[in-house]
Formats: sequence, C-alpha cells, structure tokens
Amino acid sequence: MNKIIITLILIVISFAVQAQSVKGEILISEKSNTEIKLGTDKAVDLYATFREQKIPILFRFKGADIPLNEEKKEVVEFVFTTILKKDGKVIKKQKREPMPFFPGDMLMPVETFDFISLLSDNGKNSRDNVSKMEPGKYEIVLEAKAVNVKGQISPASFRFGIK
Repeated sequence: MNKIIITLILIVISFAVQAQSVKGEILISEKSNTEIKLGTDKAVDLYATFREQKIPILFRFKGADIPLNEEKKEVVEFVFTTILKKDGKVIKKQKREPMPFFPGDMLMPVETFDFISLLSDNGKNSRDNVSKMEPGKYEIVLEAKAVNVKGQISPASFRFGIK
C-alpha cells in the first residue's frame, strides 16, 4: 500500500513539474534572422542604432502553469547568452546572470545582451578608436533559456560586415 501511495505522489509531482513551461522567441526587427547594413566600423554607432530603436529587439514568451510570486504574478527567470562569431568562428560567448520577466512582449535594451562590449573589446584599440571593429563578417546570436522551467525560446541572430 505504501508503495502505491509513494508512486502516486511521485506521478503527481512529476506532472506538476512538467506542466510548468514557456514558449517564445527573440526577434530583431520582427525577424529571427536578419542582415544589418552598417555605414561605419564603430561598435558605438551600432549601439546607437539599437538604442534609438531603429533596430528593435523584441523578447516574447508565454507561460503555462507558471507558479505565482508573492504579488500573485507569473515570473520566470531567464539566462541570456550572446554568441559572437567572426568569419564563421565563435570568438566570444557571454552569459548574463538570471533576470526575472513577466510573460508577454517586451522591447529589450541592447545592454541585455552585451554584444557591444564584446565587439569593442578586441585588445588592439587605442583610446582614439575605442570601439573600432576589425574587418570581417560578423554574426551575433541572442539566446534566452528559462531557469527551472521547461520550454523553448527561439533565438535570434543578425549579421553584418566590416570592410
């Protein structure tokens, strides 16, 4: 009898854990994969383009059976990862500490993903050209992963070239 009760409790707990899930996407200018034309080789100019919302970053997700916090709101923590590729090779990857979000659509500030600092830090720039990017073909992949909740957030990526 005890084995049956324990088995039933474990089944109920596993269903409750499996029911908590998220589904969503990150979009750049309403696309999951896009190409950007830059008129400069400065990361700070790319920053300004995103900061002024000329190229908006949208984070959208829905949750199912997300536990409520003390204010009776659904909150999910996400770890954001930025992957910087140059000429097809991963050259830098950075993860942020978990950040809480409510389900829905959110315009994300460029600082959430830290790709400007990754692009600026090539170790060769002087004070006069602090944010200059080296020539090459760049791709930046933006990812989000829910903490302690199952589900998938589709990543976004964008590409640009520097001559």
